[in-house]
Amino acid sequence: MQLNRCNSMKRAYEFAHVRKVGTSSPGRFLVLSSATLPEGEELGTSRVGIIVTKRVGNAVTRNLLRRRIREIVRAQLCESPLTHGRYIVIILRKPAVDAAYTELEENFIKSHKRLLGKLERQK
Repeated sequence: MQLNRCNSMKRAYEFAHVRKVGTSSPGRFLVLSSATLPEGEELGTSRVGIIVTKRVGNAVTRNLLRRRIREIVRAQLCESPLTHGRYIVIILRKPAVDAAYTELEENFIKSHKRLLGKLERQK
């Protein structure tokens, strides 16, 4: 899944929609949330939003984490059922600053599997 401008979330109402209607799966370094796209949106590919607050660190630290998560999303969500017709929000937590790339990736995979399980039970 390529993360270009078309596939990224930028608007506040998109994030609010996920917060209001979506399902989330917390992990040690991140929280993964997902909701279906609202009526009228294109159902082709999913849209991904990454949130890194100022509490996490300075701009250099936040951008480093954002780049790592973008790469993890590219690698992991290619074959996922979440790649069609969903909003996906990733909120990074403060402990993510000290985590290595592999730890972030493992935590993302674990949260992703947990989220898929929750979505299956909701059907």
